[in-house]
Amino acid sequence: MNVGFVACIILVVLFLVLGILFAILKEKGAYFVSGFRTLNHPEKYDKAYISRDMRNQCFIYFVILSIGAILSYSLSAYIAIAALLVWLIIFFHNFNLDAEKAFEKYLIQ
Repeated sequence: MNVGFVACIILVVLFLVLGILFAILKEKGAYFVSGFRTLNHPEKYDKAYISRDMRNQCFIYFVILSIGAILSYSLSAYIAIAALLVWLIIFFHNFNLDAEKAFEKYLIQ
């Protein structure tokens, strides 16, 4: 069994479930985003936009890792490594340690 394929499939299932959860919860899904509860004034942020953005990110991760899993299973195990690297690059591009800075694009104007 291909280890890269298994790793991709596990992450595919995780991100699919998270994407569906954010889609179902809508505005309430913002409370499950890391750092949202630590904000000084959470009412100043568009919760629906936060939840939609997280849903879209999860589905993008789902697609990238699904393609990696399928190609890894059918062609080569090294494709899973490439898919995981692409996922990590995109993930850390969206990552921010400062909660205020991370949520500034969601401010209600």
